[in-house]
Amino acid sequence: MITKENNQKELRKAQIIYKGECIDSNDPMRLGRIRAILKTENTEDRELANENLGKQTYVEWDERDPFVFKPLLPFFINTPPKENEYVHLFYNNPKRKGDKDKFYIGGVYSSPTTSEFERYDSAVTNFDEGSRNKSFPNLLNNDGEYFYKDTEGIYADPQDIGIYGRGSSDIIIKDNTVLLRAGKNLKYERGQVPRKNENRSFIQLSKFDYKTSFGSPEKKLVLKFQHQELKKLVEYTIVNPENIYSAFTGNLYIYNLSRKNGLSVSTSDITVSKEIPENSKSLQTTISFSQKTMLQVIKIINDTLEGLIKGDISSIENVTISGPQKFDQGNTFPFYFRPQKVIYDKVSSDNPTSNAQEIHNINELISKVKILPSEINSGYGLVYDKNKTNSVPFKPISQSLIPKKTERYNKSVGIMGGDEIYLLSHNSQKFDSNGKIDLTNTLYGIDENKIADEIEPKTSSLVRGEELLELINLIVRYLVGHVHPYPGLEPVPQSIDGVKVDDILQELLNATDKILNKNIRIN
Repeated sequence: MITKENNQKELRKAQIIYKGECIDSNDPMRLGRIRAILKTENTEDRELANENLGKQTYVEWDERDPFVFKPLLPFFINTPPKENEYVHLFYNNPKRKGDKDKFYIGGVYSSPTTSEFERYDSAVTNFDEGSRNKSFPNLLNNDGEYFYKDTEGIYADPQDIGIYGRGSSDIIIKDNTVLLRAGKNLKYERGQVPRKNENRSFIQLSKFDYKTSFGSPEKKLVLKFQHQELKKLVEYTIVNPENIYSAFTGNLYIYNLSRKNGLSVSTSDITVSKEIPENSKSLQTTISFSQKTMLQVIKIINDTLEGLIKGDISSIENVTISGPQKFDQGNTFPFYFRPQKVIYDKVSSDNPTSNAQEIHNINELISKVKILPSEINSGYGLVYDKNKTNSVPFKPISQSLIPKKTERYNKSVGIMGGDEIYLLSHNSQKFDSNGKIDLTNTLYGIDENKIADEIEPKTSSLVRGEELLELINLIVRYLVGHVHPYPGLEPVPQSIDGVKVDDILQELLNATDKILNKNIRIN
């Protein structure tokens, strides 16, 4: 008879990976060993794991310590867990868990954002044991895109190999590129989504299959549109477009458009259907009419547009005007006019609620609203200036275009980057420094105090070669081309080919910033 207890015993016999919790990883032998406890509900397993060859007495880390586990990975890869973190445990003989032949591999994490440290009870979130834990959110959405664009690049892509540190350092190995990075992300709290740090320090080694070369600059004329931010928007509507008695009621609205949160409406992207956020427009003037024929409605709208261009709409008859009637032309152009969305949608798409009469009336209205006498801009369009220009003007601009060519080429590239870079040689020293840089006790890294106290004073700024050659060339040209007014007198301050002494002195003054790179230093 199969019982629940028998079934659990069979499952335990088949088990090859056991859950454990690290209690100490400070191995005195530096072999990557840890001390860990077996996390199980099986009393018999716990008793076997806590006993070493039948001996109950031990000293931590000695040969009798039943909690010592050796790394299953080779000694050359050191990935010890922290105290209270989850680990996978392996036993050479699961029936003798107290023996010395037992191993571990660093455990799992419930999210990459918890890799700095995660306790056992949180790390098992994605196991059956942690089914009641609240999961951390995904970093990518269903379309495979990062929820936060500035998180992309912090973690390795699935096709690449990553070797992570617990903080902001890692090694990324791509097909033809190796990246060694430190400071890749800004500081964040456990569980928060990290943001990338563009000012990280890094070394990149790459092999490229192509080489890009550039030719001499060529002067060409290109046409550049003179786009501007829109100043105003005019929208018109009739509230009873289905009317069959030529008694239409409606409104015109004149809005001021303003920049909000860094966003504005430009002549480059305005259309008849573009939605403009309400917080980017403010109502300035309303023109209301009622019981008008279609011809009268069209005249009211066209007269309003004409009046806005001239800066005065007060002469429009048989309407009610609420708000300013005179306008500063400097704050008017360019503006855009169009039907309100509620009526434009009735004729611009399949709309089952529209009837033939209202479609006919709206089409007639839109076809005859225009900036007179133009036959263009029927129903909607741009008024760029007081001359009724209905499109964005452009002007030719001279630009330097550099021809670019890409060809197959097998080359390797090494790149190093950081806010500050120090290139140090054990065998060199700065000429006027007090001895070589002392790099003793820096085998495991150099801290900021060492940089400030020892390295900075004993290094010099790196020289920019091309800029140095410019200065040398200037000096040589003056030496070769200088003349004396008479033998024995000082040379004139300008050489034959036009180089002046003042030019050389000015370049020397600029050399500290132009020729020297103070953020890249050598000894």
